[in-house]
Amino acid sequence: MDNPILKALKDRRSIYRFEKTPIDEKKIDSILEAGRWAPSWLNKQPWRFVVITDQGVKERVSEYVPTIHSLGTKEAPVCFAVCVDPEEDPYHFIEDGAVATQNMALAAHSLGLGSCWIGVFDLENEKGSSEEKVKEILQVPKTYRVISLLPVGIPKYIPEKTRKELAQLVTHCDLDMSAKTKIRS
Repeated sequence: MDNPILKALKDRRSIYRFEKTPIDEKKIDSILEAGRWAPSWLNKQPWRFVVITDQGVKERVSEYVPTIHSLGTKEAPVCFAVCVDPEEDPYHFIEDGAVATQNMALAAHSLGLGSCWIGVFDLENEKGSSEEKVKEILQVPKTYRVISLLPVGIPKYIPEKTRKELAQLVTHCDLDMSAKTKIRS
C-alpha cells in the first residue's frame, strides 16, 4: 500500500549518533506541535516538553541514560524531555507521554531528522533513579514525571532493522476460539 504515514512508520529508525549541525527553530516547533497533537485519554493533554539545546545540560543528562544513548544525547543539537503531570491524568499518564514521544519521533523523521527514544521513567519512582536525576538537572517539578528523552538531529548513519513476521504477532478472535491460534509466549 502506498501510504505516506505507513511509509514513515516503516522507514523511521532509532538513531544513536548525530551530526552537530544545528536544527532550524521551525523544525523544532514542528516537532513540538506533533507532540502537542498526540492523542490522550479524555483529551487531558498532561504533557509538558523541555527543549534542551545547551551543551552542558545535554552532557549532564547523558550521564543518566543507558550507555548506548550517552554519546548521541551529547551529539544531538536538540534533545526533548517529555514530561507528564500525573495529577492531570492519574490513570494513563504513561501512555499519554509515550504517544506524544512517538508523534515527535515521527515528526522528526518526516523532517529528514533522526531521533532515538530513551526511556527514563522509573515505575517505582525511586530516590536516586535516572528519572529523578534528570528531573533535578532540568528543574522539572517534583510532581511531574519524565517519560522519555528524545535526542534529535541529522543522523550520522541509519541502521538497518528487521521486524517479526505479522503472523507471529497477531491472533484473531471470534466466538469459536478453539479453531484459532492462541497467543504464544
